[in-house]
Amino acid sequence: MKRKIFWIIILILLPIILILTLFVNNFIVFNNIYYQISYETNILNSNEIIVKAETFEYHQYLKMHDPYGITQNVTKFNQSLYQFNYINRDYVDFIKDKIDQDRKRFHWWPFYYHHFNYKFNATEQSKLYFSYSNTTLFNATYESMKEVFTVEYDEYYGNFMGNWYINFTHVPKVFNQSYTLLLNNTILIRMFTDYDYVYGNLGAETYHIKQYIALSSDLQVIFVYVPLVQFMVA
Repeated sequence: MKRKIFWIIILILLPIILILTLFVNNFIVFNNIYYQISYETNILNSNEIIVKAETFEYHQYLKMHDPYGITQNVTKFNQSLYQFNYINRDYVDFIKDKIDQDRKRFHWWPFYYHHFNYKFNATEQSKLYFSYSNTTLFNATYESMKEVFTVEYDEYYGNFMGNWYINFTHVPKVFNQSYTLLLNNTILIRMFTDYDYVYGNLGAETYHIKQYIALSSDLQVIFVYVPLVQFMVA
């Protein structure tokens, strides 16, 4: 009789424990599904600057240098693709929507993470040094000579890599391999995103993008530099 009662209790408790475990797991997973978006700028026309940077038609202007020295156009952001070559509003909204939809689901599997961090930083620079040629850019430095960025150089293939655009209506064309220009009264924009999507033992996706933009005082794009995107799909 006691054994029978014992098994009855077990049969009653097992579903309860299972249900509680699933809800606890879902609660833990739910707290690991989020995005953080930060705009760091105190410039008077900040909204215009943000709109300019996030809605610029990057695919029409950006060129990609791969390690083999081949230059090609950067493809337009496509919501069916997971490899992103630049940061714009469509990309940010797409990831936000994915995470918002994910937060509405019940999650059965443990070890599930869905994070997106986006930081937009804009500062006014009275002087900015910009080194470039007619076919690529090399680096940018602050007035103090502190580095803003340096374009990655592949020593094995002997090529500079990354996605870039130079507006030659705002800077002169040059005839040597490298030319350094002093830019006055520019707005320097730095954009960073980290996207981590880990769905248990089923797979993972990770994308890290950096992006640098210089705007003139009348908000015309002078140059754009996006290092080759770091990504992992497993």
